[in-house]
Amino acid sequence: MNSWLKSLITVFIVFNLLAIPIGTTKPLAEQNAIQRFFLPYLRWTRLLQSWPLFVPSPRKFAMKYKAEITFRDGEKKTWRRPYPPNWDFFQRHEAYNFQKWDLASNYLESSNMLWPDLVNYIERLHQNPNNPPTKIKLIREVALWPPPHTSGYVGPDDNELEWQDFPLFTYDVVERKFE
Repeated sequence: MNSWLKSLITVFIVFNLLAIPIGTTKPLAEQNAIQRFFLPYLRWTRLLQSWPLFVPSPRKFAMKYKAEITFRDGEKKTWRRPYPPNWDFFQRHEAYNFQKWDLASNYLESSNMLWPDLVNYIERLHQNPNNPPTKIKLIREVALWPPPHTSGYVGPDDNELEWQDFPLFTYDVVERKFE
């Protein structure tokens, strides 16, 4: 193997050894110059991931999103992103579209650049020429994790949690603007 190729591989390994621990999922305004330098590479390679389960202080709440769609006649519908079924190991890895949404949902609040694509998608899903959508409201639902069950079962069922709604935005489909 050529010495320049060995050097290139070494530089690549050292670059990754620096980029991964220095990279952060903090909002851009809170990052220093070094973190901003590594950010495009970490996003492109999908190495910029938040693993709160493995940190010393895991997130103490569950979070999910829903959209309330209001139609011209006043009818309202609630859309929730589809959650995957309990797939086995290989099926889960083949279902990349669900994983893409999970990664995108991590940035819904820190990057409003995703909002137009999301409202366009929801609008297309609910398109009806006789009764088109007029407003789309994105809501974050949050519930505190309860203490473990006395039976030893740790993971609560979704309907056991006390969910609270926090609106993120309302999109006026007719005016094509966020409120």
